[in-house]
Amino acid sequence: MKALRLFGILLLAAAARPIHAAQVTLSASTLTATIGEQVELRLIVRSLEAADEMKVSLPAGDFEVIRRQSQPTIRTSEWRTFEHVITVAFFKTGEFAVGPMTVELLAAKAVIEKDQSNAISIKVRSLLGADDRDIKPLKKPLAIQGNPLHLLKYAAVVGLILLLAALLLILMRKKNEKSPPPEAALPEPELELELRIRELWQQRWTQKGEYKLFFIRLGEINKHFLDRSYGFNADDLTSTEVMARLGSNEKDMGIVACFENIFTQADLVKFAEQVPETSTINALAQNIATVINTYKKRRSLSEANRV
Repeated sequence: MKALRLFGILLLAAAARPIHAAQVTLSASTLTATIGEQVELRLIVRSLEAADEMKVSLPAGDFEVIRRQSQPTIRTSEWRTFEHVITVAFFKTGEFAVGPMTVELLAAKAVIEKDQSNAISIKVRSLLGADDRDIKPLKKPLAIQGNPLHLLKYAAVVGLILLLAALLLILMRKKNEKSPPPEAALPEPELELELRIRELWQQRWTQKGEYKLFFIRLGEINKHFLDRSYGFNADDLTSTEVMARLGSNEKDMGIVACFENIFTQADLVKFAEQVPETSTINALAQNIATVINTYKKRRSLSEANRV
């Protein structure tokens, strides 16, 4: 009888949460900081609701808010993805809890969904180490007997020798300087992407449990490909900014969705310490292979039309 009652309570608790509840993830750039060091709190919210604005409330704590920044909203046929970055700094040592943050999603200025993020514990340590407790006073300067100006002639001789040696070294380098060999032509962007992805899988980082290293490298490879293919410097942009630029340059929503999945998974692993399932990794590999084949077919059609 008690088991049935407990089962009923669990069913009611599950039914109390909406099916379309937003996915709210709070992560920090570091969980161990020093006094005064800036820490980025990154809040990522994904919702099925047609929201056009997000409001974030951060409860007061033992920190100072340096700045806030909202990234452009990513809109797909199903999801709305919001990203808000809050930079804070702590000015005393200890372990402090940050959050949970309250999130309100709005449509036409009306709240359509409200949720809370997780909380994060950040440890703040002093800049001084264990060996820095006792700082000894400086020794008194030694007295110099006589007039030290007679040392200037020796300093001038040493300086002249060093100058002549530097000029001799420059002349020798120019004499031995050769023209650099011509750089090998890079393969087409999609072929280079395919090669680098194959090399990444051969590292077997996911089998070793090094998920963060794997997704950092995966993000760098894909940003380099987008840089070559669409002409914008993806390395200097956040994941949200990259997707906004890609969405304005690429009409194939399948390609846009694949890259959005890559960067979303990378952010969850890097910032939220999420451990992806093997099936998620395999599905990601299949999606990347499909996108590479799409770019290959696109190039073949373009070359055929030119002929």
